[in-house]
Amino acid sequence: MEQGTADFDKRSLWKILVGGAKLSRGFTVEGLTISYYRRTTTQADTLMQMGRWFGFRKGYRDLVRLYISRGEAYGRKEIDLYDAFEAVCRDEESFRAELDRYAPLIDGKPQVTPAQVPPLVAQHLPWLKPTSANKMYNAELIEIRSPGTWIEPAAYAGQPASVRRNAERWQPLLAELGGADVQFTNPPDSSSALVRRFPARTTMVGHGRLVSVLESLEWSRPDLFQPHLTYLKQLDGRLARVDDWLLVAPQLVARDRLQATIIDSPPLSLAQRSKAPFRDSFSRVTGFEHRVAAERLIAEAGRAGSLVNPSQGVALLYPVLDITGDRPVHDAITDGVADASRVIMAFALLPPRSAIDTKRRLVHFRAKISALRDAPIVDVREAPADR
Repeated sequence: MEQGTADFDKRSLWKILVGGAKLSRGFTVEGLTISYYRRTTTQADTLMQMGRWFGFRKGYRDLVRLYISRGEAYGRKEIDLYDAFEAVCRDEESFRAELDRYAPLIDGKPQVTPAQVPPLVAQHLPWLKPTSANKMYNAELIEIRSPGTWIEPAAYAGQPASVRRNAERWQPLLAELGGADVQFTNPPDSSSALVRRFPARTTMVGHGRLVSVLESLEWSRPDLFQPHLTYLKQLDGRLARVDDWLLVAPQLVARDRLQATIIDSPPLSLAQRSKAPFRDSFSRVTGFEHRVAAERLIAEAGRAGSLVNPSQGVALLYPVLDITGDRPVHDAITDGVADASRVIMAFALLPPRSAIDTKRRLVHFRAKISALRDAPIVDVREAPADR
């Protein structure tokens, strides 16, 4: 095998390149067609740089092939590199969407400065950190405002005792879902030429009651929901006013659906969701048609026949059984009663479009280390955070 530097500027090359650190970072392979990849890392920035196959392949895109490991050893665990690269791509897409959302200027000034950008970086896999462990984002996201935009948590508590306590906190609201099913209808649109329908249990809940429940919930990562909770708590009139929330619990209609009472609630459908490998959260709980219906309610708020007015939001509620790893679900139900320690109360909130003040600022930050306010990333070994 020939050794040396592959210089694409001097001459055209048709080679098999074998390398480690030098080949994986900061090196562009002109005309790359086939990649065989097994290298592991737990840093998203490093992993993204190793993806030499990304980019434009004009004229030979049909020749590009990637052979990648789905179970590469890394310490005591196995890493699915396909999932890892998918996660960093999703991280980037989410990041771009966040930047786009906060792009409008407020009083002629940006809502987000360069130093405040790092906390907006998503992390779809818990073990795949955005950067090295000894680095810390100096900006801390303390509030996210979401008028007319979904708030969909993911880091639900998974320990049985915490799951049960969360179900108990939701119980007073669950008890009010005993009426007849409401039929929701989505007319033909860009997603489907058909009319789609689904039944749901509904009740109207005062804003203060809902916030009281949300404040009491336990999470595997409380810091992820806290910026949303800070916003929701101010919708009592301090920032804007939301009077009520239409609580919607979609009901399944399939023959093999699971239905049970949860701590003396009326019988409700139990959704089944699984977590992605190496993740401690569900990717998404809400159903597409349910989201479409909720978005139509908010868009048409106040019109004749609408279920909500402009000062009311919509909350989708899903009692969920975790089926990760083919965990049996029927043993979670005995005589029509669900084991509350197995039912994760998942939800998504869609505030009304009016749930914002006149300045329409959507995010607020603070510096963890005030002396380095303009530094986006700091070394945790050299600069302890403010207490």
